[in-house]
Parts: sequence; C-alpha cells; structure tokens
Amino acid sequence: MHKPLHDICSCVGKLNGNEFVGIRCDGNLDGCRLAITFPLGYFANDEALRDLPEEELRECVVNLFDVLSDPRLTGLQDSSIDSLTAQSPEDCSFPMQAYLQILRDFMDRGYYCEREIQYKQGASGKINWDRTIKQTRPVLCDENVVYLNPIARKLNLDENELITLIHKFCVHEAASKVGFIFGIEPDGENPLDFDAEMFRGTLLQKLSRTFNDWDSMLFRNMLSMVEFLEKGLAEDFSTPKDFYFGVDNFEGVWEKMVDGIFGNLLDGETKESFNPHCSWSLPGEESPYNTMRPDTIMRSVSETGENEVFVVDAKYYKYGVTRNKRDLPTSDSICKQIAYAEYVEVNKHVDGHHIYNVFVMPCCEKSWPAPDDAAESYGMRFAGSAACDWKNSDNANAKPYYRIAGIMLDVKSVMRSYGKNASAQKEMAELVKSCV
Repeated sequence: MHKPLHDICSCVGKLNGNEFVGIRCDGNLDGCRLAITFPLGYFANDEALRDLPEEELRECVVNLFDVLSDPRLTGLQDSSIDSLTAQSPEDCSFPMQAYLQILRDFMDRGYYCEREIQYKQGASGKINWDRTIKQTRPVLCDENVVYLNPIARKLNLDENELITLIHKFCVHEAASKVGFIFGIEPDGENPLDFDAEMFRGTLLQKLSRTFNDWDSMLFRNMLSMVEFLEKGLAEDFSTPKDFYFGVDNFEGVWEKMVDGIFGNLLDGETKESFNPHCSWSLPGEESPYNTMRPDTIMRSVSETGENEVFVVDAKYYKYGVTRNKRDLPTSDSICKQIAYAEYVEVNKHVDGHHIYNVFVMPCCEKSWPAPDDAAESYGMRFAGSAACDWKNSDNANAKPYYRIAGIMLDVKSVMRSYGKNASAQKEMAELVKSCV
C-alpha cells in the first residue's frame, strides 16, 4: 500500500545538499520507498506543502512530472529522463508519461475490451446487411436475390481476451509505481507473468489494425512500458521495482523555462550572436576559442522608440528561500554579466544606456510580500541589485548595465506556464528600469 502523498513529498532537498528533483523509488528498502522532491521555491517549505489539500498537492505532482517530461527542457527526445534500476542503471529510461496516460485512460474508459467491430465474408455471426449489399454480388434464384457469402461480424475471443489481460497487467504495473498520484492501488495480483515478446507482438498487431486514435495512443503507451520493463529484467525475469525519474540538477531546466518566457530576438537573429569569445595566443600554436553564453536575450522597445536589450542570467540559487546573502550570485557572475552587456554594446551596436542586466532567481511568491505596485506575472519581485567598484554605477551618466537587477520569480507559476509571454517581458522591463 502506498504511503499518503503528503508523506513522500518534499521541497527542501537543495537546502540539504541534494540537487535531485523528481521521483525516486527504492524497492529494496521497506518494501517500496517512494520520495518526490520538488524544486526549491515551489512551496514556501515542507510545512506549507503538508498543509495543502491532497487534491491540490496531486495536481502539483502532475505538474512536476509534466515539466520533467518536456524534451524542450530536459534535452531528451523520448520524453523520458534517465532512470535508475537495480538491474541496469545505464540502460533504462522510465517512461513517466506512458505510465500516467495508461492510468488516465483506465480512469476514463476502464479496462480495454474489443471496441472495433471486425467483419469477414462468410463468417458466422450476426450479418451486417449494409456491408453485404455494398461489398458482395448477389445471385438470382427463382426471381429472388440471394447473397451466398454475407458479411458477418467476426470476434476472436482468444485474441481479445489476451489484449485485455495485457492491459490489466499494464494498469497493475502503472498503479504499483505511480498510482498514488491518482489515489489508485494495484488491484490484487497481476493477471499475467511478464512476457516481452508476446506482449510486444500482440500490441503491434493491434496497432496495425486499429483506426481509433484513443486505442492507438493506449497501445503505444503500453509498448513504451513493455520496452522499459524488458530492459530492466533481473536474472530471475522479475520486472524492475527500483526507478527514478528526474534530474540531478534542476538549474538547466530553470534556465530553459526562463528563456522560454523572456527570450525575444529579432527575426533571423540567433542567441549565439551574443556570445563573447576568449582565447590564448601561443607561439606556433592555434588556441581554440572559449565561448561565454548568456542564458537569455530579451529585446524590447521603449515608449520613446529606443531599442533596448536585457541580458538575463537565470540563477537557480537558494536566496529566494533562505534570504541569506551568501546564497546570492557572487563576484564572478557579476563581472561576467557586465562583460556580456559590454559585448552587446560594442558588437551589436546598441546604445549602452539602453542595455540592462538581470539575474532571475526562484522563490515562492507567498514568502515574498507584494508591494503595492507589484507586477502581476509570475509573482515577479525586485530583490536588490549588484554592482562592482570598478564600474561607477552611481554616476549620473552611468550605463544601467553596470548594476545588475535581482528579480525573483515564483517557481510554481513558471512551471505552469513557460511559453513566450509578452506581458511578462513588458513587466520585467519596466520593473528593472525603475529599480536600476
């Protein structure tokens, strides 16, 4: 039996030095130990998480898995993230979306049974006269029209019973691993022993015959499950019980979500054109360039028609939760940000007085009281600004990029909507300009 959802969820792993975000299952400890770790800032703390109604927490878990399944964020094209099993940690990928969709389909439609009617000429069964008249030629007998080979409904009971049993196996398997998300427990013992070859052959045969989109999607998800289980088979042919689904460092996911929201370039312009390069020059040797890469470039146009550029660096730092100054970006990040902006000024021919620097960090909106003029998008808050003493940022004629604005974004809001957002871009531009 699964533990209550509140007991297996946490959001403070990063505070304790654990960078993993996702779900882990270790079947060798206490039967089956599940642990779900949210990114820092998704909730204010674990106490706030435990105060949520179970249905709301369940929606948050599904949101987490949807984000981790997005290949645009994880860089994996099969919508699965490297997963660990006790049998073969390097070969298995846990198909989270397949497992979730199998359970969703089961909750909507129940166990699969034959839904598509098949017809065969000369078969026994109820005659379909419409198909018979259209597809066969009758003969005349004593001025009567006679159909010698009527078309009747065909039902292969063995085949249909088998696909139903395979579906029951898949539902049982999905319920045993992720059923807690929907409050579903495995129903008794699994009706079949796992047989990858038989399961695959039956599913592929069904796929070749079905014209129902829902059934086709179900069979493909079942095939994904079969492939995962086959890769993780133990020596005794038992299916894997240990798995994890997630990322060992959420920083890359955070960067891509922020870029998805705020990235804004001219038509035909590439982010690579904003990359500064460094190299050594050594006698008789060619030294390769080292490339510096800003996370996000946001172009904007001011109310007076001036072209503006915001150089945005997404920092998955702890400051939004701890409020400890030691958890803010350090001098190397600050200097690098100014170098990015200077490169834009010199090489992209943008007026330095219209270039701005931004650090975007995660927080929980509920932990950051909103000022009267707070931005509406993503719980956006101004945390403070960073500067260095070799750039006189306090001079009346100082370029605004000498000072880097620290902007906090609510993690949960970002994870629920990380597509390009023009209104959020406008709000951040106004907030940054008003604060630096």
